[in-house]
Amino acid sequence: MSGAMTERGNRPPKLPGMPSPGGPAAHSGAVTERSAFAKRTTEEAGVNYLKGSRVGSVTGYISVAGNILGRPHPGRRAKSGTPRARFDAVSEQAARFREMPYCYASMDRKPLMPYDPNAFRSRLAVDDAPVPYKNSSTIEFSDGIHTCHKRRFQTTNSTFYTGEPCDPRSNAAVIADEVRFRRFMQAK
Repeated sequence: MSGAMTERGNRPPKLPGMPSPGGPAAHSGAVTERSAFAKRTTEEAGVNYLKGSRVGSVTGYISVAGNILGRPHPGRRAKSGTPRARFDAVSEQAARFREMPYCYASMDRKPLMPYDPNAFRSRLAVDDAPVPYKNSSTIEFSDGIHTCHKRRFQTTNSTFYTGEPCDPRSNAAVIADEVRFRRFMQAK
């Protein structure tokens, strides 16, 4: 006989301390303890199914979306035997773009940091950029060293209009050579 089968056939074995459904109390009509297979009433459904149960890890039970969850004790947390490892590493982005105080070479009490040949703590102090006055222009009309003061106030008309008649030539090479020579002479 297999282990799943009992002397009563396919039915599960009788639980200890519970009367059998077909026992003597069932025929007498007396109210007895419920059998292991009896349906629960609505008062015993949901969270009330666990009513009266004693568990030291929770203070009670709540039902959330059909799931029964335990309510933890307030203010107390379970401590593990091993200390938690802390994350001390710094990402590459955080290391490169962290906020640094303004440092220069002759400064007193500079913060210590790993050597870097381009570090600001090794450079000379730099003056702040000049702040322009409010509502003032900073545009300069100057060509620097390439300014030609001799032709400074010549108009476009006096520079390019020579009063010649239209050129009747249609050969592109001859016209290009003439224009190149005229611009060379104007630049002198």
